[in-house]
Amino acid sequence: MRRTLLAASLTTSLASLIAAAPDLEQGRTLFVANYSHLDTQWRWAYPLVVREMLRNTLYDNFRIMEEHPEYVFNWSGAGRYQLIKEYYPAEYARLKGYVAKGQWWPSSNAWEESDVNVPASESVIRQMLVGHSFFKREFGTESSDFMLPDCFGFPASLPSILAHCGLKGFSTQKLTWRSAAGIPFNVGRWEGPDGNSVVAALNAGAYDAHLAAPLDGEAWVKRLDANGAASGLKVDYLYNGNGDEGGSPFPDSLATLWAGLKAKGPVNIVAGRADLMFNAITDAQKARLPSYRGDLLLIEHSAGSLSSQAFMKHVNRRNELLADAAEKASTAAHLLGAAPYPAATLEKAWGLMLRNQFHDILPGTSLPRSYEYAWNDDLLAAKAFQGSLEDGVAAVTRGLDTRVEGVPLVVFNPLGIAREDVVDARVPEALAKAANLVATDGAGRRLPTQLTVGADGKRHVIFRAKVPSVGFAVFGLQAGPAAQGKELSVTARVLENARYRVTLLDSGDLGGIYDKVNRRELLSGPGRLAFQHEKPSRWPAWNMDWNDRQKPARAFVSGPA
Repeated sequence: MRRTLLAASLTTSLASLIAAAPDLEQGRTLFVANYSHLDTQWRWAYPLVVREMLRNTLYDNFRIMEEHPEYVFNWSGAGRYQLIKEYYPAEYARLKGYVAKGQWWPSSNAWEESDVNVPASESVIRQMLVGHSFFKREFGTESSDFMLPDCFGFPASLPSILAHCGLKGFSTQKLTWRSAAGIPFNVGRWEGPDGNSVVAALNAGAYDAHLAAPLDGEAWVKRLDANGAASGLKVDYLYNGNGDEGGSPFPDSLATLWAGLKAKGPVNIVAGRADLMFNAITDAQKARLPSYRGDLLLIEHSAGSLSSQAFMKHVNRRNELLADAAEKASTAAHLLGAAPYPAATLEKAWGLMLRNQFHDILPGTSLPRSYEYAWNDDLLAAKAFQGSLEDGVAAVTRGLDTRVEGVPLVVFNPLGIAREDVVDARVPEALAKAANLVATDGAGRRLPTQLTVGADGKRHVIFRAKVPSVGFAVFGLQAGPAAQGKELSVTARVLENARYRVTLLDSGDLGGIYDKVNRRELLSGPGRLAFQHEKPSRWPAWNMDWNDRQKPARAFVSGPA
């Protein structure tokens, strides 16, 4: 059977690459993606990555490309390419030459091989948007897949997000690390909650394994035939790589690949771009593939990653909210002609934040020193987002009617829904000596208002405000008694309003919640904090051993005494 070597020339289009792919209805086809896995930070930090790992990845693959013109190397993470451009400009120019020849493929579109469990969906979309924009601008390339070999599980929403980003495929090997759902299929259709789907290669083989067995041997023939029995397509997908320090595929693995490509065995081996299989599978063929809908989470190797390095997660979420607010305020200012849109500032800030969503940084599985760099980058991003937010709000405010009683105070609501919430603002200098303040809305209605001391040690005023969706509202502040709010009583141990009475125990545990309307206690007993012993057998920073939670109760002492 023929072998296929796919290396695009400078003028090769995506359409011609798809046309060059084999007929998947005929025979057995194994797509191989040459790759190397680089943990941008893990048991090392950025300085070592820049000094050694990026450089080694470049020169290791340059050498292979010179010796084997048919060799195609896939490497993801546009943010890493940006680092190469900054620190190795000569090598970056050489890399661009190999991209033009079709030997080096900027795969996956994403800015980083990110975590997809902790970040907001918008961040996952931005990974694709910012990464795609960089690759398109720098190399003129577009990939149609998302390679994520190493991540602590994958949420049910991911295929919908990827499909909405225009991607066709997804690949990973992580489900071999004890997936709660097993491995639903080798190659199939992963459906999201909205019905959108992507072709998924869920058993792509360890990215750092040595390929010893022949790629057209009995094991692959059986596996491909089993795939064909399920869908009629005897198709599969395999990583051929190295990790976790970058570099290139192992020499013996490449020898196995070269041998398979030269042989005339029962498997057609296609070695090229990482997205070739996803482009080759037609919509009609995709509909025949086995399907799965739901989460693809790990049982043990991940659970602690949802809480490890909590401050990193706090900073990330704060930046996600700041970024959203900054973009909306900046867009409003731009559309009103009040200020130019700060595209460059926001894109740079997104890049800093998205880099820290890497699948070892944000989950909290990197060594402590790496977080010194991550926190610094996130704080730089926060400063840029905050500055853009303040500039955008100020620009819009200059065009608002601020004729109210007292000192005007403009409140911006970046949410996509109307919001009623408590506003906390520093007392204006003009009212610094006022014993009491009252806030009024645009109609002159007095609002429940009180004075307090903020975290900055300054006098703050808080009041309840209603602001429209992605909108602005003007309030007035003046000296005088505030309107009284609804009946609410708060002591050290009791919180009570017209509907509920909540009591706290001396220990701080929740003692009870009494429903006054229905005249009944809602809790069967005090709500207590539970502490469990956690001693995982490996990787204590992020593992939680599932077996600890499956053990039945047992008697430690029995007998007449």
